[in-house]
Amino acid sequence: MGWKQAGPLGASLEHHDHTSALRHLVHHQHRLPAGRAEWQHDKSIRRRLELYPVAGGLTGMLLRQALPRVRGTAAETWVGPLNGACTRYEITRSARRMAAFLGHIAHESGYLHAVEENLRYKDADRLTKVFPSAFKTPADAGPYVDKPDALANKVYANRMGNGDPASGDGWRYRGRGLIQLTGRDNYVAFAKDVDMAVVQNPDLVATPRYAALSAAWFWKKHGLNELADIEAYQALSKRINSSLQSFPEREAKRKYALDVLCRATLANIVSSVSTFGLRY
Repeated sequence: MGWKQAGPLGASLEHHDHTSALRHLVHHQHRLPAGRAEWQHDKSIRRRLELYPVAGGLTGMLLRQALPRVRGTAAETWVGPLNGACTRYEITRSARRMAAFLGHIAHESGYLHAVEENLRYKDADRLTKVFPSAFKTPADAGPYVDKPDALANKVYANRMGNGDPASGDGWRYRGRGLIQLTGRDNYVAFAKDVDMAVVQNPDLVATPRYAALSAAWFWKKHGLNELADIEAYQALSKRINSSLQSFPEREAKRKYALDVLCRATLANIVSSVSTFGLRY
């Protein structure tokens, strides 16, 4: 049986047999230079590799290589939750999808470090810049300096399914997860999908399992797999953050992760060829 996988600009790449693709990749693997800059320019081989799944998923070592600023033992903590979440929401189907996901969660979470929105601001001027619709002047923002719960209840009131400031919903359903899940409506929708009481216990979304699941759920729900498939990376970024100010940094992280994943994919292919004695 053949299989189809989305290719560049929506084209469908149909592989009735992996053999010809394997032969091509292995035959030309000697052409792959050691330097990242030259490797980026080897388009024909690179684009084939991008469409392969990451065989066996992530390992702790591969995650550290793809996201080199992941700290200490964080890779071992996150690799299981990320593999489970990415498999469930079809992100593992290609290195292209996986790299885009890893690049964005790295940016959103500070390389898997921050899983909860930081609403503790020390400066009223800063609050007026971050939340201009809520605070017109520093004097308006003054009462919310260094008061994260009050701030959340103010700026997230009567939005995204939250109640008024007195309800406490803004703080209760503040941003959590690797792509911050925010607002009661989003917690309700996510809870329904994973069949877990995250509405009643929203702090679950700050734990590795649900932080990863919520990010992958958001990714799939908003069509980001399909945007990665057609390499619409700017449109993909806007669905996570409507401002493109951080797009260059996000792209740099995605490209770095993609380089690592493609090299790992090639190594797996070469190993498979050696194991099964495929002739090329």
